[in-house]
Order: sequence, then structure tokens, then C-alpha cells
Amino acid sequence: MKFGVSKDIITPILPTRLACPQYDRDKVFADVHDDIFVRTLVLDDGSEKTVLMSFDLLFHDRVLNQKIEAYAMKKYGVNPASVIISYTHAHTAPAVIGYNPGFHSDEYEEFLLTRAKNCLDRAMCTMIEGTLEYGTFDADFNISRRGKVNGEFKNIPNVDYPHDTEFSVMCVRDMENNIRAIMMNYACHPVFYPTSRAVSGEFPARLCQYIDLMHYGCVSMFFQSAGGDVRPSASADLENMRWKSPMTFADIDAFARDIADAVSDFIRKGSCKKQALSIASDSFEIELPMEPEPIEYFKNYLRDYGDDMTNPNCVNADIIVNSGYAKLSQSVTLHCQTVRISDDLYIAAMGGEPCFGVKQAVKAAFGGKSVLFIGYTDSCAYIVDDRILSEGGYEPTCHLEYGLIGPFKPGLDRLYYEAFRSCQR
Repeated sequence: MKFGVSKDIITPILPTRLACPQYDRDKVFADVHDDIFVRTLVLDDGSEKTVLMSFDLLFHDRVLNQKIEAYAMKKYGVNPASVIISYTHAHTAPAVIGYNPGFHSDEYEEFLLTRAKNCLDRAMCTMIEGTLEYGTFDADFNISRRGKVNGEFKNIPNVDYPHDTEFSVMCVRDMENNIRAIMMNYACHPVFYPTSRAVSGEFPARLCQYIDLMHYGCVSMFFQSAGGDVRPSASADLENMRWKSPMTFADIDAFARDIADAVSDFIRKGSCKKQALSIASDSFEIELPMEPEPIEYFKNYLRDYGDDMTNPNCVNADIIVNSGYAKLSQSVTLHCQTVRISDDLYIAAMGGEPCFGVKQAVKAAFGGKSVLFIGYTDSCAYIVDDRILSEGGYEPTCHLEYGLIGPFKPGLDRLYYEAFRSCQR
């Protein structure tokens, strides 16, 4: 096999607002605590290529993905289904199209696309021979954020609720056995919230910095897994059943270092096993039907909170009420991809913020094969499973955050399973 790897800085070079709704998005960032990057790994089995690209951003809609896919297809002949683009979900990253209506910068969007193309070009022009390894270990760096209070699920720490603890590592070496790329895949919201006005890649970016330092000549990258219902265990105050606040960059640093040590130790012990690269890919869509809320639901929200138009929920409610409630779709289109890496290893990817039960349904469709599960390939919605939907709580009812007409209907697990079961591989 051959591979190419590269990274490019995507820290804004012009005034830009930040993405997370916790921040005052009428103000642009005032500082850059640490630079943010796009990172790219290209794998080539001699017949087919796959492109794995990770951005230190909260989210993006599929516009950016489609432009990069088209570029990769036209210039390098890469099948668009083999181009997996994901976002680390860093809340201290710049605002972008898809999640921050009216707050993004057109200039920054152009800058992002240019840097992504540059990053892909650099990876493609430095393709060398190498080998591929893969392995997983169980990690306790996250904790469920679904806890019960007076019979209702709230966003609080819960050590007993099932959540995704699988940490996947894909390691690429050159022919001198030097590690040149490490792809890490884990579920954990970057929500330390150390600042309200500074750009930062949060713990995923800091983790990559540590890994790169540990392995000279390496470019590492982080892909979020089923992170919709988990956040860092280091952010939990279990004694008081709440989240710690405030937290600092020192907390992020310590957390990232702990993960980096675990990953490096895992690799050093030889726990990753060689894979014979054999690429095949497919992309498809799943329609997730919703239960529409009446228009009064959105009018009432505006009545109660409408004076805060820096709040995305207020912006979305205003759009729904005043710009076409009757025209809104009653389903969400979930874009999905599969890439076969070897006969025993597949990548399964989807948009939105998938929760653990979603990953379980998808993995079941592969009949015991190893599955590296990637979410956050676009900003379509929280993607929940039937269990969470039946329990209620934050995730099932956050549709307004994504400008959707209502929560999902039951029957989700079957839709995930059947779609991934029937895809080409």
C-alpha cells in the first residue's frame, strides 16, 4: 500500500465569530490560544484510494464536504464515497455554515476550502510505501451526560448509563517502521469551555499535538465517534452530580496528556495488528421521519426567549415561524458512508451527533467485523436511538437547535441496521 499524510492550519486570518452558543456571538474572537488544523490521510491499495480528513471545527453542513469530494474526484479520481470528512466538534472553533445561521463568515468559508484543497494536494504529492495497523482498547475518559432527576433525564453526569468506551487506533508506518500517521477514534464532547473569546481546538487538537511530539514525523488526527451523549469524565463533579465550572486550559492539557499516554502505550505494546489494505466504498442516505411540533410551539419559544437573537434556537424559531413553517421537511436526511479498509475492518460514518445506541445498531449490521465508527460528518441533527427517544431528555427534544420541525419518530434502530446491512461492501 501507499499513503500520504498532511495538515494545514485553519486558524482564522480575519475577524470571525466563535461557534458555540454559550458564547456572545455578536463579538469576534479576541485571542488565539492554540491553532486549529485540517488533517488528511490518504490510503491507496493500488486500485482504489480513500481520503480521511478531520477538521478542528464544531460542525459544518455538507456544502464543504461536497466541494472537497468533487475536487478529489476531478483531480485525483477518488470515488466521493471514499472521502470521509469529519469535524472534531471543538466548541471554541469559528462559526461556520450549517450550525451558525447568520453568524458565519463567507471569507472564512473560502479560506477553509482553499486550505482543505492544499492539505489534500500535499498528501497526494507525498505518497510513499507503508503498512497499516489497527486495534481498539477500552477507555474511561468519557462519562454519560444522561442522568435522571425526579424521573426525567437531564444533562448531568451518570456513571451507570451505557455509553461508548471503545477507543480505536489506526497506525500507518513507513517502510523503515517509523510511525507517520495515527488516526484516533473516540466518543467525547470537547466541552471544557475554558474561554469565551479565544480560538482553540480543545482536547482533540491538544491530543494530536502530544501524539505528534511522541512520534517524530507523525501527523495524527482525531475523529469523533458516538459522542452525542458523552463528555469528558474529567469535567464531572460526581459528588454533587453536576459538571465542573469553570475549567481551564490546564485541565484540557492534563486530560489530553492522559489520553496520549494511553494511546502511545497501546501502540508501543504492539496491540495494533497489521491490515491488508483492500478499499471499497459506498454512500447512501437514510430518511429519519419526525413528529412535527405545531407552529404554536415555535411561537411560544419566541414569546419566551425571542429577545436573544444571538441564541441559535431563537434564530431558528424565527425562521420557522416567519419563513415557511408549512414548507419544512418532516424528515431528516442522514448521509452515511462505508469504507472497507481490509476484509475484517470497515469504517462506518454518518452525519450529525450520533449517540451510543446508534453505533451499536450500525455495528450489528456488519456481522462481527471490526467497525471504526465516525460521526459528525455534517451538522444535520442529534442522532439518537430508540432507547433515548423513549426516555426523553435533552437529546430527543433539541430539534430546535438544528432548525427541525420536531423530534424523531420511533423505529430508528431498525432504519440504521437495515441501511448499513444492505450497503455495498
